[in-house]
Amino acid sequence: MKIIFGIKILIYIINIQGFSQITPPNNSRQNTSDKYALIDDVKNLEFDTEKSKISFDFVEENTKGTISIVDLKINFNPNDVDNASFSGKASVKTIDTNNFLRDGHLMWEKFFYKRKYPTISFKSNQVVSFGKNTYKVIGNLTIKGVEKEIIITFSLNDSTLLGKTTIYTSDFNVNIHDERLKNKLDIEFHFPIVK
Repeated sequence: MKIIFGIKILIYIINIQGFSQITPPNNSRQNTSDKYALIDDVKNLEFDTEKSKISFDFVEENTKGTISIVDLKINFNPNDVDNASFSGKASVKTIDTNNFLRDGHLMWEKFFYKRKYPTISFKSNQVVSFGKNTYKVIGNLTIKGVEKEIIITFSLNDSTLLGKTTIYTSDFNVNIHDERLKNKLDIEFHFPIVK
């Protein structure tokens, strides 16, 4: 009789402990939304296409100028450069070196040949991060029907994405001078960020 009574008490205690036990949280089952919160919040930067500009410098001649962008598409997030892309077109007729006679000559067939090739275009193939706020954009530049791969180095600050590259116009059949090195052209891209 005592044995049966003891067994009943033991069963009762086990049941009480079983139902009253508090299960500790399983740390391995954390809310995954926290883990991906930063990715979900990431947004592409928006650029002011109206104020964006391209400037250049014919180094040998010390001739500076600008060219107007007619089409610009930038898909860029500094935290997701693998999915970034850059493309755009500039209008040859808008080349401005602050000398209308020289600008007119640049439209000739020997140079940019505006009538046959009215635009200059660029399309990126890859964007690579190089340290803090520095990015290399690799893509194809087409001038006067000639397509060449170039690399543009961009630096990012709070207000602007600034790009720089150097080409030789003779590589694109734009022969300002006979010697290739004298056809050096430094180019800057200025893309203001919309706040």
